[in-house]
Amino acid sequence: ANDAVQTTTGNFAIEWFSNRLKKVKTEVDELMKQFRLSEALKTIYSLIWDDFCSWYLEWIKPGFDEPVDAAVYKKTIQYFEELMQLLHPFMPFVTEEIYHLLNERTDDVCIKQFEWVNTANETVLAHGELLKKVITALRDGRNKNQLKPKETIKLFIETASKESYHPIVSILNKQVNADELVFTSEAVNNTIIVTVEKDKFYLKTDKKLDTSLLKSDLLKDLEHQKGFLLSVEKKLNNEKFVSNAKPEVIALERKKKADAEARIKTIEESLSTMR
Repeated sequence: ANDAVQTTTGNFAIEWFSNRLKKVKTEVDELMKQFRLSEALKTIYSLIWDDFCSWYLEWIKPGFDEPVDAAVYKKTIQYFEELMQLLHPFMPFVTEEIYHLLNERTDDVCIKQFEWVNTANETVLAHGELLKKVITALRDGRNKNQLKPKETIKLFIETASKESYHPIVSILNKQVNADELVFTSEAVNNTIIVTVEKDKFYLKTDKKLDTSLLKSDLLKDLEHQKGFLLSVEKKLNNEKFVSNAKPEVIALERKKKADAEARIKTIEESLSTMR
């Protein structure tokens, strides 16, 4: 059963990082062609430190006293080799040494050809971004309410897009220490309420909750979102900005406006259940 759990979590993590690697390889290739070396290095650094070290390795980590799944381990070594190849132009000696320590080989990374890169799957990447946002928000909610990492929760998710969560449920449960996850269509009382974009999360625990703290956090978030919305509306109401800005810039600002309005609505609904 434990192997099955790690394989499930490992499958999405592997698919996500594979697509992050594809996307970054394409970005770095374009940056190198334009001789924007500093930006290329920053992009690689973020891939290694943020995506590989902070997220991917955390997602594939087996449970306590469980072995690492062999297929996941093999794929992770392969990804690490590819990262060394990406980094090699900037750190040739260290990456060459690591490349040879990972496996017995006669070729050098400096002459190794890059594999043909297919287009990244944006849907998988979007699921990964959602997973990162939700984990960060739920951990923050746990910390603010002084829930220790070892304390389990029951997690309720109120969302209009359940399908977005299906590929990431196993990792999400493990990362926030939820022993049960339930989709709900209504508010759940006596819970820690966390909002991420249009979705609401209710964390149920046996611990007595400080509702005044929960309400205070939501009010702060509401104030921030209203201020952000005003700044976006100010831009969109500026005729000079609208007439001079590129269509994609205006589209982005309109999306920011819609997202902020949706978030404000979600927070206000959450506050109404606490009165």
